[in-house]
Amino acid sequence: MRERVSLYIYQNGRILFFYRVRPDRTHHVAIGGGIEPGESIAAAAVREAKEETNYDIELGPQLWVRKLSEVHREYAYLVTQFSGELALGGPELARQTPENQYIFQWILLDDIPHLDLYPGPVLLHQVARIRELTT
Repeated sequence: MRERVSLYIYQNGRILFFYRVRPDRTHHVAIGGGIEPGESIAAAAVREAKEETNYDIELGPQLWVRKLSEVHREYAYLVTQFSGELALGGPELARQTPENQYIFQWILLDDIPHLDLYPGPVLLHQVARIRELTT
């Protein structure tokens, strides 16, 4: 089973996502990535946040665990405590080209269910859970 940690980094009613621009598709992607063999979910979350955003995070509550397919599982966490200057890094920076872009976007909670999102979708009840945990 391939496992992924997704980080819903929250600030002022918005969640941070990548807006992915590729020749064949544009869509949004949750911050996060694959859990490496022998790595804990928490360690993967901290590593992925640092690699992708340059943020040092404090992992918040688990939002959900869901099976995305027969071979993929997602562990989603809320992050409200983070520090650092937002900057693209890691493999995403290495792969960034004019045809393959990773653009940070802060998206309003109410707009999240309407995104073409990977992994996704994020449904209304999941947005309600985020809202509940952040008010």
